[in-house]
Order: sequence, then structure tokens, then C-alpha cells
Amino acid sequence: MNFRLNINSIFAHLILTGLVLFLLGFFGRIYFLTDYLRGGLIELTSGQLRTIANYVKESIDRDVIQRRKLLKRIAAKFPLDLLQDAKSMQPWLAENFDINPLFSSGLLVLNSSGRVLSDYPESFNRIGMSYANSDYFQKAMQGQFVIGRPFLDQAANVAVLPMAMALHDSTGKVRAVLVGMSALHSPTFLKSLYTTQVGNTGGLALISPQDKLYIAASDEDITLKPILQTGTNPEYGRAMQGWRGEEISLRNGAEELIAVMSIPSTGWFVVARMPASEVFATLSKLKHFIVQNSVYIVIVFLFVLVFVLRYLLRPLMDAAKHADKMTHDEIPLQALPIVRDDEVGHLIKAFNRVLSKLIESRSQLQHIAYHDTLTDLPNRQLLADRMQQALVRAQRSKGKVAILFLDLDGFKPINDEWGHGAGDMALREVAVRLRGVMRGEDTLARVGGDEFVILLSDLSSNAKDVAEMIARKCLQVFEQPFVIRDQSCKLGTSIGIALGDGSCATDKLLTAADKAMYFAKESGRGKFVYASECSTCSSGNRASICGFPSGGS
Repeated sequence: MNFRLNINSIFAHLILTGLVLFLLGFFGRIYFLTDYLRGGLIELTSGQLRTIANYVKESIDRDVIQRRKLLKRIAAKFPLDLLQDAKSMQPWLAENFDINPLFSSGLLVLNSSGRVLSDYPESFNRIGMSYANSDYFQKAMQGQFVIGRPFLDQAANVAVLPMAMALHDSTGKVRAVLVGMSALHSPTFLKSLYTTQVGNTGGLALISPQDKLYIAASDEDITLKPILQTGTNPEYGRAMQGWRGEEISLRNGAEELIAVMSIPSTGWFVVARMPASEVFATLSKLKHFIVQNSVYIVIVFLFVLVFVLRYLLRPLMDAAKHADKMTHDEIPLQALPIVRDDEVGHLIKAFNRVLSKLIESRSQLQHIAYHDTLTDLPNRQLLADRMQQALVRAQRSKGKVAILFLDLDGFKPINDEWGHGAGDMALREVAVRLRGVMRGEDTLARVGGDEFVILLSDLSSNAKDVAEMIARKCLQVFEQPFVIRDQSCKLGTSIGIALGDGSCATDKLLTAADKAMYFAKESGRGKFVYASECSTCSSGNRASICGFPSGGS
């Protein structure tokens, strides 16, 4: 057996840790020289501040980008005819606000003069107010996306950050401006700035260099206050000129350690700070401890050893905790983080590979559960789910849905004469042809041996015309003979059509379409037949015939 020492192994870590701790005990008085410890603490704390500042930066950058993307999406689909109908505009704004309420202080639309045409929530009472002098309105009227200067919104009585997007007509002319307001103290915005603690008395500040303004800070008294570039805060002046990094600096005459990082999406920067007295508090205590209690160095040695062992074994404990939660469905299945490339890291890598295969297998099983294995079309279960969703949308939009129930004519002779393999080939070809006449938003499902269902969703007053158009196309695809094992054969279909709205039940729609399909077969096949309106959502039995001869048998 090969006993080569791996520098990344836990065994090597324990040896090196024990050696270092032994030397600490033996050379304690030399090792803990003031200058050395001061540099070490500065480096360690700088790394922590950098991590905190980076975390806050990433969080704020993500929050801003999310809002920018949301505002662009809303502006892209904004119907310009609503500019002439302010009453209809507010429900539209409300719908888009409720879908993703990132702008906690509301959405508003300004006309080309800067006055509010409509806003939501309406409790802010902004209708008619003028924002013509605001920086974001003036820049947005030039066709730009704008992150405005934060201000105290008198209507909402909170400090807000405005974002504005121009609304263009087809000629490119700016017709209005869409504005999203986010409260700075909103739980979904700048949350990390207020919840992240820096030591005991340190803090965070978010600064806009172009506005020379504190946007937000752990010290709420300076929020929306101007920056002093000289005097009490000279380091902030350097940061506003482009300096980024970590250093010991002066603030109000006292030393503090700061870390500065830029936020790419806004041009702002975040400052994480900690007073030097707090940074070096451990150093002062340790110097006193060494002088007065050098006899207890062994106790310190044991304490640090336990601490380091806990640190080394932490990834294994965290991996076990995450795996246990996944087995109890408390968190979704996901790869475990690999902290170090040692034995624990290799074990976690192997677990992640097994987990990846398990997730892949589960995804395949889910696909099989909702799709027909022969044609790869949605099966009856997936069809029922999509029908339910379509009916819900129809009820909300007062629209309609249509069900086309297709049964093949002349399919049984193919099975009887050439066998089930030939029948399977015919069914796959039927699925390919029917897919070709489908709209992108519709669903084609196989619900039985030679039975197919087409779900037409999101229809309006022209529902019957659309259903008839699709039915005719379905009949036409059967006019071309099918070639099965180099033999030409004819297939046809009979179609039952049921129209319904959001008040219909899925099973009644399917039953009505099924009955209409049998009526089509009894009436000569190669036709499509409408189920009567009463049979789709009640117990009626009438049907109206509409069709034309097809190539089917």
C-alpha cells in the first residue's frame, strides 16, 4: 500500500496544525510581536470586510439589474393606446405590479410634460403630480433608461430610488415615461445593506459619486445626505475619484479600516468599515494575556487545536446536514459545495456525481409519466393539466378554448393486415403530420390507441373560425397516402369539436368532443362535427355537423 503524504489530506492538515500550534506555545512571546499581529489582523479583517462589501455589492447589483429588466419588459409590452385612457391604464399597471412587485413604492406613467397620468398603488395619490424637473424624467425623454437620484417621495413619505424607461411609438418618438419607485428600506431592496453586521460598531454605506450623495447606510441619519469630500471623510473623496480597495483611514479623527467596491450596474460604490479600536481589540487583550498569563499557553494551544479541528471537519458536517435535509425533502436536490480538495472533497464529488445521475433519471421518469412513449406526445394526464390551465386563463380573460377529438378511420385494417409494428409506424407518422398544423401555443396529445386530442387555448370571439381552420387542416393531412413498409395505404379521421369558456369542466369538454366525434363517424366519416353549446358545459346531446370529404376510409 502506498503511504505517500498528500499535502491536501486531513492527516497532513492535522500534522501541520499540531506543529504550528506547538511552535506557538514554545515561541509565544516572539510570535506575538505587536507589529506582526497588527499586520495579520489588518489582512484578516480586510479580507472579511472585502467579503462583506462584495456580498453587499453583488446583492445590490442583482436587485438593480432585476428591476431594470422588469421595467424594460413592462415598457416593451405597454399598450400606447392606454395613454388616452387613464382609467384603463391603472388596472394594467396593477396587473404588472402584482406579477412581480419589485417596485415597492409603485409604478407610474408620466406624459411628455412630466405629469402623472396613472399610478399603482393608487394610495400614493400621485395622479396629476409633476415630475418634469426630475433628472430621471428629463433623461428618459431622451430615450434612455435612467436610474434617478434617490429622493424623499412626499406622496409615499419614504426615501425612494426611481428608475425610468421611455415609451416609444412605432416611429421611435418618446410618447411617455414609465417609472418604477423602490423604497430604499423595502425588504426586497437594499436589504443586505441593513441586515449585514460589520463587527459591533462598524457599518456599511452606499454612495452615488455622480450625485455626491449617501444613498443608504447602516447609520440611517446620513441617508440622502451629501458627501463631504474633504475634512472629516477624506477617504470617501478618494473613492469618489475612482480608488477601490482596503486601507486604514481616518474618519472624524479616529482610525478605521475600510473596504470599497464598485457596483457595475449603477456607478455607485459600497463602503464597509470597522473602527481600528475594534479591529485591534483582540491584539490588546492578547498582549495583556501573554504578559500576565504565559503559564496558560498550553490551554490556549488545546483550545486552538479544538477550534482548528472543528474548522477542518466543518465541510463533512455541513455535507451530512445538507444530505439529511435533502432526504427529508426540506431542500431540493442539489450538488453539495466542495470547500477543499481533500478526502472530504473527493467524497462530496462522488456524491454529487451520484446525485446528478439520480436527478437525470428522475427527470426522464417525469417525462415518461406525462408523455406517450410511442409518439412522445403529451398523454391524457398532461393534457388534463394543460386543459385546466387553459380554462383558468379563459375565465380570467373571458376567452374560449376548443377541443378537437380525432379518431383515425381505417387504422384497424393496418394492424390486422401488417401487424402492430406497422400500426405504430402509422401512428408516429400521424403525430408528425398533425404537429405540422398546430399553432405554437396549442397542445396535441395522444389519449388512446388511435385517438388524438388537440387543445386550442387563449381563443377569443373567433374561436369557432380557428377551430374550423385547424380541423380542416387536420383533414387535409390525411389526403396524402401513408407509406408503411413500402406499401401505400389510406387513413382518414373523424373529428369532434367542443367549444367552451372558463366555466366549463375539463371532463365535460372532452366528453362532448368525444360524442361529436362519434356523430361524425356515424355521418360518413372524414368530417368534423361541432358539439352543441349545451353539451359542452351541461348534459345536452345535440351536435351540429360541419365537414367535407377527406381521403380517409
